[in-house]
Amino acid sequence: MLQVELNRYDGRAALDQLRPQNVTMESGSSFIALRLNGDEEFGFYFPASDGVGTAGYLELARDVLENLAGMDNDVQRRCAAECARTKLHRRNFEGCLAYGTLGPAGVALHYYGTGVNTEWDEKFARVEGKWIEESTRD
Repeated sequence: MLQVELNRYDGRAALDQLRPQNVTMESGSSFIALRLNGDEEFGFYFPASDGVGTAGYLELARDVLENLAGMDNDVQRRCAAECARTKLHRRNFEGCLAYGTLGPAGVALHYYGTGVNTEWDEKFARVEGKWIEESTRD
């Protein structure tokens, strides 16, 4: 059975790093590198934009960071449920957060497997003031 570790990421610890001067360009996208929980690296990719557009994406990043623990908790619970349903070894469902991609419709949190070589995205949208996983929306 997959043990669910909750509240793994405290996004609020990175809020003071959300400054326009910390945004760089990477492969035609804007990127901001952040530190979570001390040494844990994280960051957001978002469409390249001018200063006004960047400010909007940094506000979206702030909202995601403030809710990151809950979003990751949802992912962890869903992975545990899928592990129980499929009866596959738990290492198939163990993963860590790598980065986020911001877009007009929300955020895709990119995970990598720690037990097996895999990567996947978990998409969230802001619905009525709450971040909802795309796979669970009605």
